[in-house]
Amino acid sequence: MKIEDENLDIQTTRNEDHFGAVIHHLSLIRNKRCLMAYMYNRAETIQSLRWKVGPVLPQEIQEKLNYSEEECFKNHSAAIQSYMSELDLDLTVDMVPPKDPYIRVRVLDDIGEVCLGDHSISLTKHSLHFLRRTDAEPFISQGMMEEFLE
Repeated sequence: MKIEDENLDIQTTRNEDHFGAVIHHLSLIRNKRCLMAYMYNRAETIQSLRWKVGPVLPQEIQEKLNYSEEECFKNHSAAIQSYMSELDLDLTVDMVPPKDPYIRVRVLDDIGEVCLGDHSISLTKHSLHFLRRTDAEPFISQGMMEEFLE
């Protein structure tokens, strides 16, 4: 009777060890899938930033990225820029044509003398200007200007 009890104890211990290892392995796989989903979501967000804010990230966003994410953004931005220059087409402008090609903007930061198209203009802090939308959009996306709505 004792030998049978010992065999049963050994068999139970083996099953417990086996199931414990399986549960541990499955939890590792689940954690890996969760981390991969998080990393994929973060990479998509970083790539979408290029379309929202342009090729230069604002400082408050840049502080939240690690080195690999900054490199990912730079590489993605360079690929988009290379593609646009190859096509000689700016893909970052609005896909829907605006009602008016000119907008009124207020300068939030002192930008200085800027060449816009065929003329240069001094963009000092708190000044108001009537600019082409395509000239103003890069500054608006970087937070240096805002559209002035009356």
